[in-house]
Amino acid sequence: MAGLIRSVEQVQDSNEASERGRAKPSLDRSKKRDALCLNFSSIVCESLGFKSALSSQNENHLKHVLMLLYAAEDFLNEDYDQAESHLVSVPTSGHLPIERVLTCYAKYLRERIDAKKCRIDLERQVNRFDLEAEMRDIKDAIIACEQKLPLIQISNYAAIQTILDSLSSAEKIHFIDICRKLCSYWIVMMQALSNRKNCQLKQLKITAVCSPVYNVAESGKLLSSIAESMNIPLVFKTLLAEKSALANVHFEPEEGEKVAVFMDHSLHWLAACTKNVEGLLRGLKRLNPHVMVAVDVEESFTTSSFGERFRGALSMSSAVVDCLESCLEGERRCIDDTGGIGFSHHRRIDFWREYFSRFGILGTEMSEASLCQARLMIGVRACWSSCSLGMNGKSMILCWKGIPLRFVSAWKFPIIIQKHPK
Repeated sequence: MAGLIRSVEQVQDSNEASERGRAKPSLDRSKKRDALCLNFSSIVCESLGFKSALSSQNENHLKHVLMLLYAAEDFLNEDYDQAESHLVSVPTSGHLPIERVLTCYAKYLRERIDAKKCRIDLERQVNRFDLEAEMRDIKDAIIACEQKLPLIQISNYAAIQTILDSLSSAEKIHFIDICRKLCSYWIVMMQALSNRKNCQLKQLKITAVCSPVYNVAESGKLLSSIAESMNIPLVFKTLLAEKSALANVHFEPEEGEKVAVFMDHSLHWLAACTKNVEGLLRGLKRLNPHVMVAVDVEESFTTSSFGERFRGALSMSSAVVDCLESCLEGERRCIDDTGGIGFSHHRRIDFWREYFSRFGILGTEMSEASLCQARLMIGVRACWSSCSLGMNGKSMILCWKGIPLRFVSAWKFPIIIQKHPK
C-alpha cells in the first residue's frame, strides 16, 4: 500500500509543474486525469513488483488515491466545489488498509471544505481524548504490540547497543531517559550489562524524565526486582515534569559516573516550543554526557504548503498502516496534520543535525555491533521483510517499503573541562 501511494505521487509530480501557480484548474484537466488513470499501470507495477497487470480492485484503489490528491490540490487552490466533486469518487468506508487511509483523509478534507463553506454542523459530536492517558491505561497492550513491530524493536535494540558500546568500560552508569511511554528496553539494557565480562558494574542509575500522566513507580519496582535477580546495583529515579518545565529539571550527577542520554520520540514532543529543546539541551550539556542517542520520526510536516504536508502525511500514514496490518492484526492509525494527535512537529534528521550543531552537539558513528544487529533483526520474522535500513550521514534510517519512517542517531556533546580551584 505504501508503494501504491508513492506511485500515484510520481504520476502527480510529473504534471505538478504545469499546474502549480494557477488559481483555478485548467478546463482540460479531467481529460489529463483520465489519461493518467489509463497510463499509470506500468509505473505502479514496477514500484510494487507486480509481475502481471493490476487487478481491477488495485486499479480502483489507485484511481481513488489520485482523486484524493486532486481534491487536496483543488482545496489548496480554493476551488472547493471541484474538490468535492473529486471526493465523491473516494470511498467513505472500507476494511482494507488502503481503504481505511483513504476514508480517513477524505473525511478530513470534507470537514475542511465544510468549514471553508461555512457548513458547520453545531450538533455534530466531537470525540476528544487524552492520548497519553489512553496509552497509560492500555500499557499491557502497547508492550505486546511493540514486540511485533520491526521499527520499534530494531530502533530500540540499535539505540541501546550503541549506548552500551560507548560505555563498555564505565563502572558507574547514569542512564537518563527522556521518555513519553513505557520503556521495555530498560530490561534489555540490564540484561546486557549483567553479561558484561570485561568491567564490573558498580552502579546503574536510571533517571526517567516523563510527564506526570505516566505512573512509572510500578515500572521502578519491577526493574528493582529484576536488577536484584541479575545482581545489578540499580538506583531508579523518576523526574515528573511537563515539557514546559524540563529546562528546570535537576539530574543530580554523581562523581565518577558516565552519563548517557536516550530520547525516544521525544524531540517532536519538545519541538512544539523551541525553548523546551534549548533549555533541556543546555541542562544536559552541563552533565558532560558521554553519548546521546535519539530516535524519532524521519519526516517533516512543517512546510507552509498544504499540498506538501498532505501528500507527506498520506504517504507516511499509508506506510504505518501497512506495517501495522502486516505485523499485527488490522490495527489502524489516523493522521491529523493540524496539531494535537498528529505529526505537526516532526522533523527529519537533517533538521536536528543542523539544530544540534548550534549547541556544539555533533553526530557520531553508531556502533558497528548495533548496525549489524539491526540488519540481522529484519530476518527474525517473515512479516518484517518489508522493513529496510539506510544511512543518512552517521544516522540509521528505517524504512517500510522504501518510505522512511524513523531515524536512530548518536550524538557527542562538547567536552567541558572542569576547573578546580587551586
